Amino acid sequence: MISEERLCQAAREASKAYLASLPEPEECHHTFSPAFERRMKRLLRREKHKALYPSLRRIAGFLLVLVLCGGVFLSTNAQAREAAFGWISEQVEGIRRYFYQGRVTPSSEIVHYQIDIPEGYWLEDSLESGGMFYYFYVNETNDYISFTYQYIIPNSTSETYVDSREAKRKEITIHGNPADLYLSYDKDANNTVIWTDQETGALIDVTAFMDEEALIELAESVVPVEK
Repeated sequence: MISEERLCQAAREASKAYLASLPEPEECHHTFSPAFERRMKRLLRREKHKALYPSLRRIAGFLLVLVLCGGVFLSTNAQAREAAFGWISEQVEGIRRYFYQGRVTPSSEIVHYQIDIPEGYWLEDSLESGGMFYYFYVNETNDYISFTYQYIIPNSTSETYVDSREAKRKEITIHGNPADLYLSYDKDANNTVIWTDQETGALIDVTAFMDEEALIELAESVVPVEK
């Protein structure tokens, strides 16, 4: 039987041999396609400036059948939280958590939305899964707009997280609904606005590489639409 020490030695020797077989960096010449370069830049930007973390989890056989009293934005308070229904937010260290408690939304009651995307952007990616609707737009300079709205439907639950350590949070209103605006301390990073439509119970968020005024104007363009 080969000893563990001999196996480790063989692994080291194989690693050295593999590295030695690779060409020198200056010998490697490859030109990536513009599309690949754009995707990589966008991926790096999303990882560097990522502020919004949606998480969708399926739970079978468990329904919360309570009276929905509209969207609620609430800081951490156990007693107050127990009496609240709808989308709730709480601060957990440097992360703000948005979660739902209350009556689930039947598929027949889901209201869809549209957003007025500025000229020069196109739809790069989208996802419609259960009660979540996600749309990702991009332009030629690799700036992007992320537009999401979500409901809690039967047999599902969802949570959204915002990293508030690198952004200033402001309380504003969107169409009369209380909203949280996150303005990054890094002027080159994206900004986010998130709110609950109290008429439909949808949690809506818009993230974009825009300043405060432009982002609020973009968020105000979100309106219900028949689908």
